[in-house]
Amino acid sequence: MREEKVKKVNWCNLHLKYTMVTAVLLLLLAKLGAQPNGNNYVYGKVTDKAGAPLIGVNITIELSQGFTGTATQNDGSYKLESLNMGSYKLKASYLGYKPFEVMVTVSNKEPTLCNIKLEDESFDIKDVQVTAKSTTTRIREQSYEVEAIATKGLENSVSDAKTILNNISGVRIAEDGGMGSNSTFSLNGFSGSQVKFFLDGIPMDNFGSSLGIGDLPVNMIKHIEVYKGVVPVWLGNDALGGAVNITTHNTANYLDISYAIGSFNTHRTSLNGARSWKNGFTIRGNFFYNYSDNNYKVYVVKGNGDTEKKWYPRFHDRYKSATGKLEMGVTNKKYADNLLVGFILTGNNKQQQTGATMAKVYGGVLSESQSLISTLKYNKKNLFTQGLDISFYGAYTHNKSHAVDTLRGTSYDWSGEAIITPGSNDGEIGDRTFTIFNIKELTGQFNASYSLGNHNKVSFNYAISDYHRSVSDSLNPENEYNFFPKDMQKQTLGLSYQYKWAQHHTTTIFTKHYNLKAQTSKRYDQFLANERIEKLANKRNNIGYGLASTFFVVPQLQLKASYEKAYRMPTPLEMFGNGLFVNPNPDLKPESSDNLNFSFDFTETIALNHRIKFGTGFLYRNAKDLIYAKISPGSPESSYANSLKIRFLGTEGNLQYNYKEWYHLSANITYQDITDRAKKVLIKQASGDYWQTNYSYGFRLPNRPYLFGNLNSGFSFKDWLKEDTNLTFDYFLNFTEQYYLTWVEMGTNNSKYIIPRQWSHDIQLSYSFQNGRYNLSAMCANLFDALLYDKYYLQKPGRAFNIKLRISL
Repeated sequence: MREEKVKKVNWCNLHLKYTMVTAVLLLLLAKLGAQPNGNNYVYGKVTDKAGAPLIGVNITIELSQGFTGTATQNDGSYKLESLNMGSYKLKASYLGYKPFEVMVTVSNKEPTLCNIKLEDESFDIKDVQVTAKSTTTRIREQSYEVEAIATKGLENSVSDAKTILNNISGVRIAEDGGMGSNSTFSLNGFSGSQVKFFLDGIPMDNFGSSLGIGDLPVNMIKHIEVYKGVVPVWLGNDALGGAVNITTHNTANYLDISYAIGSFNTHRTSLNGARSWKNGFTIRGNFFYNYSDNNYKVYVVKGNGDTEKKWYPRFHDRYKSATGKLEMGVTNKKYADNLLVGFILTGNNKQQQTGATMAKVYGGVLSESQSLISTLKYNKKNLFTQGLDISFYGAYTHNKSHAVDTLRGTSYDWSGEAIITPGSNDGEIGDRTFTIFNIKELTGQFNASYSLGNHNKVSFNYAISDYHRSVSDSLNPENEYNFFPKDMQKQTLGLSYQYKWAQHHTTTIFTKHYNLKAQTSKRYDQFLANERIEKLANKRNNIGYGLASTFFVVPQLQLKASYEKAYRMPTPLEMFGNGLFVNPNPDLKPESSDNLNFSFDFTETIALNHRIKFGTGFLYRNAKDLIYAKISPGSPESSYANSLKIRFLGTEGNLQYNYKEWYHLSANITYQDITDRAKKVLIKQASGDYWQTNYSYGFRLPNRPYLFGNLNSGFSFKDWLKEDTNLTFDYFLNFTEQYYLTWVEMGTNNSKYIIPRQWSHDIQLSYSFQNGRYNLSAMCANLFDALLYDKYYLQKPGRAFNIKLRISL
């Protein structure tokens, strides 16, 4: 058995980096240990009459000179520290509740506990400006480069998580086609698995193809966080250049039902709700169903000898998926803020119209997937002692999927006509297959953080995933490739220290350790007499580190800077393939990148009615061994490989304007220059490997937009025609500059594959009754029926109409 040749690691440099980072952390911790840590502070929790925690309540204490204050956290808790001994007047204020005052006494013997219960207050608001920080605002004010989008105001739109994300600066989502099609998420030049996705902090890597961002309805989502470049330690994953955390609603008692119908026989149903009792017992549930024939027309060559382009409907592209999610347990208890057991059952069935390109069309290829996911979540703030926060999650996933290509000697053209080849035993792609994948994965993550006073915080994270895939093919049971293991284990260890000076400056330093162990197989000496498949082990260890800092020059102006030495391990799909269009590559190495970000944001409110926010960001990425999809324009198959060196340079800008509550405007633009910086490339052949001049050196990477932007403008009219109603109108514009499908230096000007400049226009009209209890909305996507392309010149749907009904209780 051939042993894998692994490049030797320069352990001296590795240990030196690790030692330097550890030394800095220990010095900082030592400094912290020398600081006094008395008990002269006031803490507690603020709730309403029913005992539900209140978020963002202003807590202040009057001092001899001025005052000090804070706001309650997500669990209603607060803490006021560094107080001198004595008596103080403590005040709590919150819109919609009666002001609260109480005298508290502070000593250094023990902390002062003061729990507060606020009473409702009804009153009219006339020309009053209310200033409070929302959850998304607090997220944006972190030292990390992060964008946060709340779904409030989007509940009536025919949107999903993918639609919301595609309107964020630096984000581009390339799709193969309509609903359920494969998509590639790109964030500031990084794409695919280089950006990690989380659902309430749980990695979505192996939830199954039926639980992707295009399947999650907007009514299920509370807000979305997009971390650019530097990823917080608490997410505990090997993201190379960013992460997306989708947070679902955790409201104590609600019910939200919606149904949407649209063009191409598209249907979307969503049911979301929760119920909490006084004893803390809580049930949360989500259900959604998606269906579409995706029979929109495409402008293509028919095939089968025909060379003229015509319009043909897609005839084998149906998609359907369903997901049920249930959590139950206790909340807001002394021993747990949340202790929830959950189950997710999800499945889909997808007909496959094309492969990686539209050069070939299929009429019998399909895939389907079912997943059962069991989850356990626990978190508690101030566990055992004030300032100690603990969280844990565990998930076990069992996914079963099929790759089906069973037609014998049959192929199709774009007219849907079957072409029979007598005597052929081949399927549409190659060898006929009915492949079954059984995937079992156990994931877990533990987070602990400890706050030492108001200024210092230490955090620790440990994450592990253990992945196992078995493969069988009933039409090819002797397939030697399926007899070898496909196992992967990843572990991530993180440690961070945060220093916060007043409300103006926050800096976080961190280090991460990545470990990968994989077992699979490899084909050796292909096309030679001794061609064979042998077992292969792939082991990797890497250490990353970084820093993130933010500073408020004035309350309206925030500056940010961050750096991370990041690593990402190959995914099972990249290393093992998928049995249909993605071929395996067991030799993949981890990606690495130096990520540097600078940005500023300015926010100002003028004369109470006008709110302006604008900002810009600059980024630099120096990536090595980047994993990318190798595509040939005429082939349906692809595989993943390491590219030696890529440089990313980019900038992005955004602008938001609001006039009162009845008009809003937002726009963003992104420019990114992604170029190949490897002067030599390694050519692998059966006769031997050799280095060759890289003729793509200095050229921009193909098939990636370099200039794109979005605009949204809308009006809102309250009490239109009737009291307690709201009429809204929104206009959306998406722009992408033309770019090349293949390397720009290849071919003549007449033979280059160019994806043209694209403009897409969408409009939406919504009307709400009884303060949002009943809602009706209509949307027209691609208003002018433009010919839109994505990914490998794959055409997206034309003009589409959708109507949505929604009830919120």
